[in-house]
Amino acid sequence: MTQDLSHLATSDIDGLPFGYIALAPDGTVRKYNRYEADLARKDPQDVLGKNFFREVAPCTQVREFEGRFHAFASGHAEPSTLSFDFEFRFRHGTQKVRIGFVRSPLEREVIVTVNRLRTAGLPFEARLAHDPVQGRWHDAAGAPVVPLGLEFFTALDELVAGRSQQERRDILHRLGRAWGRRKVEELESFVQKRHERTLREVELHVALESLSGSLGLVGLGSFEVQLDYRDRGLLLINHHHSPFAATPLEHDEPRCAVLAGLHAAFLSHLSGRELVAREVSCSRRDDTPCRFVAGVETRVERFFDAEPGSTDADLRAGLLDAGVTDAPGSA
Repeated sequence: MTQDLSHLATSDIDGLPFGYIALAPDGTVRKYNRYEADLARKDPQDVLGKNFFREVAPCTQVREFEGRFHAFASGHAEPSTLSFDFEFRFRHGTQKVRIGFVRSPLEREVIVTVNRLRTAGLPFEARLAHDPVQGRWHDAAGAPVVPLGLEFFTALDELVAGRSQQERRDILHRLGRAWGRRKVEELESFVQKRHERTLREVELHVALESLSGSLGLVGLGSFEVQLDYRDRGLLLINHHHSPFAATPLEHDEPRCAVLAGLHAAFLSHLSGRELVAREVSCSRRDDTPCRFVAGVETRVERFFDAEPGSTDADLRAGLLDAGVTDAPGSA
């Protein structure tokens, strides 16, 4: 909230990891970013020019929100920023958020920031326990857990040794997709029993964080999905701490086709469409993630077959240049 948010372009505010709403002193919406649109399930173009309190979010017509806003916009509130917790009531459910007000130098404009507070209560921590007598590990729910060492992933690679790079990728992608379908079904069952909602019905960022947490429980790292290019039919995935990338193998090709399949299964479930994912770059470094793109199959193929100088080729080059990678090309 101490940063100057007033001069960001639309493309910049759409890339912010929190809600961004620019309001005129009377509450008219001047800017409304993609994060907030996903949270409220609204089209930004339908919101611009409307009164936020009357037409966009009527649940904010209370002293705790609208009253604070008008006092802040009028200058009666001394601080240049103000924050408080609030609960949005959407048709698709409620969401606890932390609201921030930031004074903008643009015609007494007020920037409203919205950070979601996690309330889903999903299982992000493994809390594993070991029974040395029976030789078993289990999680907090009592489900058996099998810790796998790097030798397992080395053996997995040996299983497809001798095949072409394309064949290895396809086999491991199918394995990951099947694995991912079962993991997302398990998490979906938990969400429905505990919250009477599906993963598609909770906020997108909550669903993605839940799926990322489910991988962390079995030591497969964590990931986040960038939505910046979804209007071009692509989702970008940064996957941190992949055990496949760290596996000591003889070949230097990208190694995370299993994770590509997992991501494809997760995103297919959330979108209701059949998606595929492919690795753009594979990193052996802790400070640099492995990078994937996901989309419908024809779109992903077009991305990797892009002509030099095209927007897809430039995007791919940018992903490769964003960090040091140890493997050339694509998976």
